[in-house]
Amino acid sequence: MGGILSDAEFQDILKRVREALDEIPKQFQRLIDNINSVLDWLPGFLMEKINQALKAVGDFIGKILTEIGKIITQPGVPWTLWNHGNTWTEQVGGKTSTWQDVFHIGSLKTDDEWKGGAADAYKNILPLQQKALGAVKSAADEIDDVLTKMAIAIGVAWLAIVAAIVSFVVELTAEAGAAATGAGAPPAAAAAGVSAAKVWGIIAAALAALEAFVAGSLLPSIKDLNQRITNNEGFPGGHWPTLTTDISDSSHKENKGQNAPWEMSKA
Repeated sequence: MGGILSDAEFQDILKRVREALDEIPKQFQRLIDNINSVLDWLPGFLMEKINQALKAVGDFIGKILTEIGKIITQPGVPWTLWNHGNTWTEQVGGKTSTWQDVFHIGSLKTDDEWKGGAADAYKNILPLQQKALGAVKSAADEIDDVLTKMAIAIGVAWLAIVAAIVSFVVELTAEAGAAATGAGAPPAAAAAGVSAAKVWGIIAAALAALEAFVAGSLLPSIKDLNQRITNNEGFPGGHWPTLTTDISDSSHKENKGQNAPWEMSKA
């Protein structure tokens, strides 16, 4: 899929994130319980440091659960954005480009077989219609570009989040186990603080990068696209270029029709 997460891949990421969100509070409580179970063995000055470390861990976990909770219900749909972009390119841009290649004088057999006022009017409208087709192709390309970039950005952000949060669960689980040994409680609490700070930094950076991309790159591109679509370039008065001459009547050369708009030039 060219680096874009498929539906199945993305759903698997979200599943792993949800499982991690459920597991983190459990392992944090396990860490606290194991430390409490060895309180009688620890001197008072260590308990103060442990409590500070646990408070820091709890604060970071609160931020993690809050921020991911905001986006997990509306995580984005990268594969749909990718597919829609492909549709615009293949079904609109590609077909429009094909027509643009043949909508010019010299590529149509009738250029050499018809003459007269109607023939001239038809030939004169071809460049305008070719320009309109070109405008459609350019707009379709820009739509594809915007949708593809957004799909990639969403996927990159979630890949960073799932990697960070799953590794945090692994580390927190190990730290909670180490805390039950008594002597391992102080270093386990300190290590949990480091792990929590690390994962929060990764998640905050991923979300900030996504926000910066949307604000700094995607929104300007959408604005430019909207301007292109609404400026009527290639579409006089907002409409497909049409003939201003009535060419509904026709006549063959041998009919000798006076002022015939269509006249066969072949003998």
